Amino acid sequence: MNNFPNSIEELLQAAVAFSKTLALTKRDPLPLPVTWYPYDILSSLCHLAPMLNGHFEAVANVLQTHPILDIGCADGDLSLFFASLGCGVTAIDNPPTNSNWMKGIKILSERLGLPIEILEMDVDARVTLSDESYGFVFLLGILYHLKSPYLILETLAQKARYCALSTRVAAETKSGVVIENEPLAYLLDECESNNDPTNYWTFSPTALVRLAKRTGWRVVSQSLLGCSEGSNPVDPDKDARMFLLLQSQRLSVPAKIRLLSGWTPVTDFKWAWTLKYFSFEAVILDSSKPTRFFLGFSLIDELVATSPLRLSCTVNGIAAHEMEFETAGAKIFESALPVEVDPGKPLLFAFMVQHQYRNSLDPRDLGIIVPFSGAIHGLSEPMLFWMG
Repeated sequence: MNNFPNSIEELLQAAVAFSKTLALTKRDPLPLPVTWYPYDILSSLCHLAPMLNGHFEAVANVLQTHPILDIGCADGDLSLFFASLGCGVTAIDNPPTNSNWMKGIKILSERLGLPIEILEMDVDARVTLSDESYGFVFLLGILYHLKSPYLILETLAQKARYCALSTRVAAETKSGVVIENEPLAYLLDECESNNDPTNYWTFSPTALVRLAKRTGWRVVSQSLLGCSEGSNPVDPDKDARMFLLLQSQRLSVPAKIRLLSGWTPVTDFKWAWTLKYFSFEAVILDSSKPTRFFLGFSLIDELVATSPLRLSCTVNGIAAHEMEFETAGAKIFESALPVEVDPGKPLLFAFMVQHQYRNSLDPRDLGIIVPFSGAIHGLSEPMLFWMG
C-alpha cells in the first residue's frame, strides 16, 4: 500500500485530514428520524498512539497485509479511515443498539465511495466470521455493553493478531469499596450508568488485564485516561477509561513447525520437557514479515528453588535475545527477530537453557516445559510459539 503512513505521526496526520472529509460528508443529514453518531471515534487513535509507539512497524505490517475488524463500528468513521488507506475492513454493529440502525455507516460508505464489508450482528449472541484471520481488531467502548465479555475476547484471540480495546474501568464501587487492585467486576443495574440499559459490566483495571490474559491475549501496552482517583462505575465525573493494545497468543503468523533436537515425547497432558539445548525449524506459510517471536513455557517450583533460569536463542545462527527467570509458573520468552534474518526462508530457532536443577528420578539434562496447546503447529499439536 503506497499510501499507508510510515509512522504513528503520519497516521495521526492522515486521521486529521480524513476527519475533515467526514465532517463535509456529514453536512447532509441522515433521513429522519435518525441522526449521525454524536461522538468523535477517530479521536481514539490519539489515545492509542502512545501505546503504538515502539510497535508501529509490526502493527503497520498486519494492517497492510491482513483485513481489519471494527466491532461496534457506529457510523464507521474508523473503518472508512482505514479503507481510505487501502486496507481491507469488515465493520460490525447491531442495528437495534446502533444509534441510527446502521444507516450512517451504509450512507457514508456510499457517499465516500469506500468499499467495506458491513455485517449486522449481535456479537453477544453469536460471532460468525469468515475462515480468514484478521490482522487487527478494534473493540473500542464495547466491552461493557456485552453480557459475555469473556466469550468475545476468547473468540477474537483465535481470529485476530492484534486488538485495540477500550472500556470503562473503576477503582472503587459507588459505595466506596476499593477494587482497583483486585480482579473484580461491578455488575450494573439497569440504567444505573449513563441511563443505558445495555451497560452491564465495569471492571477494575486489574480485572480487565486478567480477563485479557485468561482469554488468550498478551498485554503489549496499556494506559488509563479520565478520572485518575476514585473512579467508579456510575458517576459521570468519576469515569475512567482503560486502553489496551493486545497481541494474540492463540493466533500467529501462519507457519509450520518441525521439531529438531532436544525434545522429549509430548505427554498425554499436551506438554513436553526440552533438554538444555533444543531447536526447531519454522517455515512461514504466507508473505508475512514478523518482527518478533514468542515462546511460552512453564517453570516448576523445584527448578527455580535451585537457581534462576537463563534462556537464550539464536535464529539461523544469529543471536536474538537472552532472558532470566526467577519464579515458577507460566512464562513467555520474547525477542525481536534479527534484522539479518530473511523470514521468507526456513527459520532455525536454537535455544540454550542454563540452570542448576537436576531431577533425581530422570537422568536427562532437562531444560524447560513447553505446552503443546498454542498458536502454530509442531508435529500434530499446536505448540505455544507464535510470531508477529
